[in-house]
Amino acid sequence: MDNNILFERLIIAAYRLPFKFTQTKSGIKAVQNSGGLVSAILTLSEKFMLIAGNGNEKKIIWTGIADDMSVDLPSAAFENEQFDIVPVGISPKLNDLHYAGFSNDLLWPLFHYFPSYCVYNNDYFVGYKEVNSRFCDEIIKVAKPGDFIWVHDYQLLLLPEMIRERLPGVTIGFFLHIPFPSFELFRLLPRYWRESIITGMLGADLIGFHTNDYTQHFIKCVKRTTIFECHQNIIYTPNKLVKADVFPIGIDYDKFHNACLNENVLAEKQKILKNLPGQKLIFSVDRLDYSKGLLLRLKGYETFLEKFPEWHTKVVYNMVVVPSRDSIEKYKEMKKEIESTVGRINGQYSSLAWRPIIYQYRSLSFNEMVALYDVSDVGLITPLRDGMNLVAKEYVACQVENKGVLILSEMAGAAAELDDALIINPVDHNLLAEAIHTALVMEPADKHARLERMQHRLATYNVFTWAYDFFHQAYDTKEHQRMLNVKFVNNPIASQITSEYHNAHSRILFLDYDGTLVAFSKYPELAVIDRKTINIIKKISQDPKNHIVIISGRNREFLERQFKGINVTLVAEHGYFIKRGNDLWEAAFDPDLHWKETVMPVLLEYVNRCNGTFVEEKTSSIAWHYRNADSDLAQRRLHELRDDLTEIIRNKPDFEIIDGNKVLELKSGRYDKGQAANALLLNESFDFILAAGDDKTDEFLFKALPETAYTIRIGLSPSLAKFNVAEFTIFLELLKALVS
Repeated sequence: MDNNILFERLIIAAYRLPFKFTQTKSGIKAVQNSGGLVSAILTLSEKFMLIAGNGNEKKIIWTGIADDMSVDLPSAAFENEQFDIVPVGISPKLNDLHYAGFSNDLLWPLFHYFPSYCVYNNDYFVGYKEVNSRFCDEIIKVAKPGDFIWVHDYQLLLLPEMIRERLPGVTIGFFLHIPFPSFELFRLLPRYWRESIITGMLGADLIGFHTNDYTQHFIKCVKRTTIFECHQNIIYTPNKLVKADVFPIGIDYDKFHNACLNENVLAEKQKILKNLPGQKLIFSVDRLDYSKGLLLRLKGYETFLEKFPEWHTKVVYNMVVVPSRDSIEKYKEMKKEIESTVGRINGQYSSLAWRPIIYQYRSLSFNEMVALYDVSDVGLITPLRDGMNLVAKEYVACQVENKGVLILSEMAGAAAELDDALIINPVDHNLLAEAIHTALVMEPADKHARLERMQHRLATYNVFTWAYDFFHQAYDTKEHQRMLNVKFVNNPIASQITSEYHNAHSRILFLDYDGTLVAFSKYPELAVIDRKTINIIKKISQDPKNHIVIISGRNREFLERQFKGINVTLVAEHGYFIKRGNDLWEAAFDPDLHWKETVMPVLLEYVNRCNGTFVEEKTSSIAWHYRNADSDLAQRRLHELRDDLTEIIRNKPDFEIIDGNKVLELKSGRYDKGQAANALLLNESFDFILAAGDDKTDEFLFKALPETAYTIRIGLSPSLAKFNVAEFTIFLELLKALVS
């Protein structure tokens, strides 16, 4: 990868500023907090050219809210060594609505699969929206063309679209550090809230998640919340394509691994080992939160003590819980229950010389943490749900002098990478007890082999690789957008089309119907062309230089009703029927329709197997519509149906299966829109040809037309057409401009 292809400046938007602020004689001083993201960005600024051109000092701008909101921070940006800091000012009351309220009383429990803990309060959402807007205001003040704006986490889900509305051309990345839930949970949000969240996130060019599951959950929610096309990990919004992809955040592996032999860490390790004469150490450290599964972990350890009494006095579990939100009643109760459970287990099993659990409710220094990681024989990381869990990665990185075993919850994002750990279900206390025993008796060679593979992964894909991977993918996505934008019918191209139209003496326009002249409807018969569009078509058709062709998959009767009394040529059923003006309909050939007797029962079976689908029978084809069905079920049934139909026509080369827009159609391969267009162009001479359509059946048309034709694909999907427009209303404006 070329390190010179990144962005001129990096603007980071994260809820909290990564600095502590102190008052000095010369003013407010910002001191960098310890943290993976801050360290990574500082190192990245040295490794990569975040500023292009004249080689000036690299520039990173970080915007967020100060930990201590009582500190009177300047409203304007001020410099702190390599960073510019842009504080976002909000009142404690607004912070309560946004952070304590919508973010942590609703989004956090919902996204971590605790819906019963959710609090739905409209004032929360109003406050959440206001804080996102304040962030946007501050970013707009400092943003410049060429900047890369990187928005982080669930507190700022609305921010990307807010920035996009005010800075349409800027590059925006969004990364979610917590899980993204399945649609069954996401749909618990009121419709307006979930639509706002999806729209807000889609303001970014690139959206990153820790795991493929979270990515697919998001794409499913996009499909169920919007009408946007999604192909693999690309989402085609009306204005641009957006990529959603997997970027499992790493750690600064070298920092943790090398620290194990640091003089201060070695001293800490000696202190710990002095208090563990001949005993094995199990270690865990977690923030106080219901998503961490702390009580279930204690139950698992208690079961271990019950099932394996031979380990009594030989093993100690050091459970460190870092204080968090302990002013909230729910967290206070959780803390009391943890302490009560620890006391009960210690009361039952301890002796004068041995306590099975050493419980600490405090934060650890870096040296203490690394020392505990390295001397621990077992790392016990068993959250009920976790976006990634970097503690698991830090533990593996710190296995230097002592070779420990990681026990990891399958619900943690890290499990997708650290599959050489002992992966367990955190609610199964018997399985957890067995895993602890397995870890304690594991052969050294097995431990070493597992650690070697996991450490290689962490060293290779570290936090710097993660950040650079995200930047590079954002750049590629932006390039993809630029390539697509070259094909957009912008004002100069529209003017060129209009000019050539007016200078031409003989013109022909091929116009698809659904998705091109009208919006899609729930049922085909409801997609009736409106009066304004009819008037545009009528006005174009009244020019004697023009020949208008409505070329559609619709049946004859429907097209005749829509364009009654208008001088157009109608092409029905993808080219099987052609009607020139007032002439009678002509068929491409005389079909043998006995094949329907075999196909129809199969299609009707799939209607029964997939609620919301229906069959549309035409003269020469049969279509299975699935627009109104559950998207995931419809996709599964679609693949099954395609396989069944392929088997039916295996020995019938004249037939083909066509994938349309939410429709699968079986028809003869002896005709298509391209062949119909060729028939209409035969022995005719046109000096202006234009064709527009929105789905795969129109690709036959685009391919058949001469190079001089203007071909336009409605939507952002890749196409043989020369140009794209984002949606059909833009194309209608172009038609209107031709006759205005």
